[in-house]
Formats: sequence, structure tokens, C-alpha cells
Amino acid sequence: MTLRLNGSTSGYVNLDCAAAGGNNTLVLPSSNGSNRQSVITDAAGSLSFQWNAGSLFYRLNSNYVGSNATGAQSVFGVGATLEASTVYAFEMHLQLQKTAGTTSHNLGLLFGGTATTNNFNYSATSVRINTATTGDLGGGSPPAGVVFNTTLNNLNYTTGVTSAAVTFVLILRGTISVNASGTFIPQYQLSAAPGGAYSTLAGSYINITPIGAAGSASSQGTWS
Repeated sequence: MTLRLNGSTSGYVNLDCAAAGGNNTLVLPSSNGSNRQSVITDAAGSLSFQWNAGSLFYRLNSNYVGSNATGAQSVFGVGATLEASTVYAFEMHLQLQKTAGTTSHNLGLLFGGTATTNNFNYSATSVRINTATTGDLGGGSPPAGVVFNTTLNNLNYTTGVTSAAVTFVLILRGTISVNASGTFIPQYQLSAAPGGAYSTLAGSYINITPIGAAGSASSQGTWS
């Protein structure tokens, strides 16, 4: 049997059972849920809205060339728009590389855009390699470190860089609680123009996933 819902002016939507469907009851949610939530089932027929989908993912397919300049500049050349009153988890994996310029400079990471936050927290693992390599480190011991930050502001990952050829590998994981909706733009900042621009290498990516409403502890699944 087909249930047909007619449009208010034209058209219709049909709801139908499987050809050999057994007896089954689906209980719809009692509300509309929140933006970027999806409907899931508890395997017993009850449907509900959960923060388990709607990830914002961006990956470079070719190198993104920056500027030989001071100040903040975009890591990927794009930013995401985040929703108000929403908590997101994010992961970013990137490689920044240059092959020219020996002017001493610092390199830091920050986040620009128009979104305002309730709180923000991430940790990062960084490795600096004084060659323009994308291969095996050969068992060497390049400068490396682990840092954490609780603001969107610039945090230096390395200082006094004078090598013409240098590669930075950075892996970030954290959460952001958004107050007012707006853009969220990963950026890096140079303290001086090195004499050669950095590029964000192809394959670098960021993944941002909504996990709950702001203002309380965020969770998925049953916690007690």
C-alpha cells in the first residue's frame, strides 16, 4: 500500500513499504531537531535527531601558494561557516613548505573569521624539517614539539627560521564552542617576509564535525 502526500499546489511524495515488508513501526521525532543534525534509529523503530553527521571537510588537491609577507594569511585559501550555539570537533593535518629565502622569521598558527566563541581548545604536534622534503626523515631528529592553545590568537610554532628550504608538519585536534555564527578560517602568520613564500602542500586537510549544542557538556550515545 502506498501513502501519497500531495503538495499544496502540485506534485506529491509517495511513501511505500518494501515489496515483501513485514510488520514494522517507525516513531518519528517530536521536534524538528537542530541545523546539521540527522535522523538516526535506535534499531527498535524510534527515530531521533543526533549530531552525528554534517561534517565540513576540505582537502587541497594541489599546492596552495601563500605570500612572501608578514601578517596572517589563509592556510587553505578558504574558510567554513559555523552555526551559532553549536560545539564542533575539528582535526587539521597540514604541511607548510618553502624552498627559498633566508630572512629570519617566526611561524605561528591562528584562526580568523567572524564567528565568535564561548570556548576553544586544541593541542598540536609539530615537526620542523630543514629540507624541502616530503619523504622519510631518515632517522634524524628534527625540532619537534607538542603545544596547546585555548584562544584563536596566533601561537608561534617555531622561531628564528633561517633555512632557505624548510618543511613544517602540523597535526591539530580540538573543539570549538561557537557563540555567534560566522566564518572560521585557519591561518598562519610570519613575523618577517622570509624571501620566499610558503605553500600548503596538496593532501593537507581540515575536518570540522558538529557534536552538540553549546552551553553544556557535549556527547553522542548513552553516558551516565
